Amino acid sequence: MLDYRYQTFLTLAEVMNYTQTAKKLHITQPAVTQHIQYLQNELNTELLHYENRQLTLTKKGKQLQKDLLLLQKEIRQIQKKLAKKIEAPSFIFGATLTIGEYAMPDIIEKYMHAYPTHTLSMLVDNTASLIDHLEHGKIDFAFVEGEFNQHSFGFHKLSDESFIAVCAESNPLWKKKQPISELFSHQLMIREVGSGSRLILETALKNKSILLESFTKMMMIGNISSIKELVKKDLGITFLYQSAVEEELVAGTLKEIKIKDFIIDHPFHLIYLKTANIKGMEIAQNFIKLLT
Repeated sequence: MLDYRYQTFLTLAEVMNYTQTAKKLHITQPAVTQHIQYLQNELNTELLHYENRQLTLTKKGKQLQKDLLLLQKEIRQIQKKLAKKIEAPSFIFGATLTIGEYAMPDIIEKYMHAYPTHTLSMLVDNTASLIDHLEHGKIDFAFVEGEFNQHSFGFHKLSDESFIAVCAESNPLWKKKQPISELFSHQLMIREVGSGSRLILETALKNKSILLESFTKMMMIGNISSIKELVKKDLGITFLYQSAVEEELVAGTLKEIKIKDFIIDHPFHLIYLKTANIKGMEIAQNFIKLLT
């Protein structure tokens, strides 16, 4: 178990309010203050900063929060093993929307056949959120399409995926190869900030000295299926992984827009923390063995 003062810090870091922390832990507010002061003196660093009635974590405070959450998760796993509360591994992993919807069903099927006693739970979210969950010990590893810090994470490339522009069959853009500038006047259906596919598009455009704002009309939608349906109705165009629109391309309900001098290929990765998450590394390696 973590020292009770570290538990107080974790609760305060979550709710960012001394009064609410005291109520949640069933202690007095002065006791919360004493616990935090003790830690700051013991660690010889400022963990929280209060200014203009706003409580924030310092850089060292954020790092301590991440480390404690990971340590807390490891302690719980050790306790479960010692108490023999579980007989088979149980883990939570993350996947970005595209990978989760279009790649994971086959991958999970392979894993379940190979490890039938294991219990899996999948969280689907954007790349930025999954990385945050991974750093805070909320998931064991993640399948991502966006960029990540390769110094902090262990990783394995799953595949290289084509990222293409698509439009409705009734839209004439697909009938001949276009310069990227021809797309700017069309409404762009785009994922939310933090999604891997949005970042990939933004990076590819910047490499051509083009800002995303070159598209005069944009609509942000967090659901791939909704984006595809709107594009089918010729209410805009979009950029998606080819694997996410393969069925529609075969059926002819969506058409690929061939763009001059603008080809995007991007890898899908399995990532995990290099340190403080032994179980995550072990399970991730099981997946990697099945996919190689």
